[in-house]
Amino acid sequence: MSLKSAERKFAREADPHQAELVKLIKQFGYAHRMSTVFADFVEIASITLSNSVDKPQFDPREKRYLEIVGKYTRDEVQLFARMFAELTLSFEHRLGVDDGLPPGTLPSPGNLTDVLGETYMMLGMGNDRAGQFFTPYCVSRLMAGMTIGDRSGAIEQDGFIRMEEPACGAGGMVIAAADALLSIGENYQQTLHATCIDVDVRCVHMTYLQLSMMHIPAIVVHGNTLSGEVWGMWYTPAHILGGWRAKLRQRRQAHAMRELLALERTTAVPDAGVEPDPAGGSVFDSEVAEATVVEAPAAAVEDRDDVLCDLFDEAVEQSRSSIFEAVDQLALF
Repeated sequence: MSLKSAERKFAREADPHQAELVKLIKQFGYAHRMSTVFADFVEIASITLSNSVDKPQFDPREKRYLEIVGKYTRDEVQLFARMFAELTLSFEHRLGVDDGLPPGTLPSPGNLTDVLGETYMMLGMGNDRAGQFFTPYCVSRLMAGMTIGDRSGAIEQDGFIRMEEPACGAGGMVIAAADALLSIGENYQQTLHATCIDVDVRCVHMTYLQLSMMHIPAIVVHGNTLSGEVWGMWYTPAHILGGWRAKLRQRRQAHAMRELLALERTTAVPDAGVEPDPAGGSVFDSEVAEATVVEAPAAAVEDRDDVLCDLFDEAVEQSRSSIFEAVDQLALF
């Protein structure tokens, strides 16, 4: 999508608070690059939320916060505060908080969107050389609806479902999954946990900020899904305050126990053999006919291309599992 098309789409679909957020970003244009302002905004906003709950990482993140705000004047720092307020109001508007819903009432599905991702692409900040194009939210929502369907069985078994995003962008796919859960009457704040990874630290901050605003339990990782490197981990307030570390550990233990029981049920019991004749004779009838040898049919030769495809799929699966397994080991133990 061209920049002009993105701007027209944004003008049609953005809520008033999104539009005000963009105006505030553009007020920095006389002295700072908008891409730098946007990156600094999502980082200091993420640090603000993280430092309210994640005390073990408080000191280094507070130091980083002070480094960033030190680049701006007092009036510019006040603009950052207004931007944070507009982003909060945008999510409250979309979640129906400003509609005066009674406590415990789920917001209506279909109102959510990838607020920061749309703003990021509309301002032309995507890294074209790296192939960084965020999936349009309408496509993410369609995919989430098809994938989630009716997951009531999985939710009933474990109490929640897990989502793993190897290249999360701004978290639009997770937001779409939350919206899909709302459409089947499930509270995503209680029935969804996401692990999100991205190599671009701006994407990590955008995802963390949006999922925190929506109170989605999640671990957002700055890392490389392909190489398995992990450089930083961000835990949303919902993850920490909701005790999700313990919940995820219990789920792993329950799954391991179910797999063990299933393995025991499918393991064949060795044949004890035929009881010998008490008189010491042969266990077979002496007049038994000579056995007829039946040759096994020749094994079908698999197509070489199919074999290569299977090997590739297996390698991709092993790579995918290793990075998320490593994140679980770092986060849960």
